[in-house]
Amino acid sequence: MARTYEYCTTKDGADIVVNLTVVSFSGSKGTFSPAAADPDEYYGGVEIEWETKDDTSHLTESEIASMEEWLVNEHSEYLADQAYYD
Repeated sequence: MARTYEYCTTKDGADIVVNLTVVSFSGSKGTFSPAAADPDEYYGGVEIEWETKDDTSHLTESEIASMEEWLVNEHSEYLADQAYYD
């Protein structure tokens, strides 16, 4: 999998770029059925594991969560495009 994305943001007036590499990714669509056994079955779920060689110690937990949400969306779109063209 090992696809790398460049996340760009601004903190305290400075531009920050973090290169994120997807190590593993899994996602499932929800059934939206009242008979669903758990929330993941109803809503679906996504798990992503990523790594970076860039320093992220200056980012807060909230900023890391936003970065991870962005990464999930970017990688999901990439996989959808690959499925479409394959």
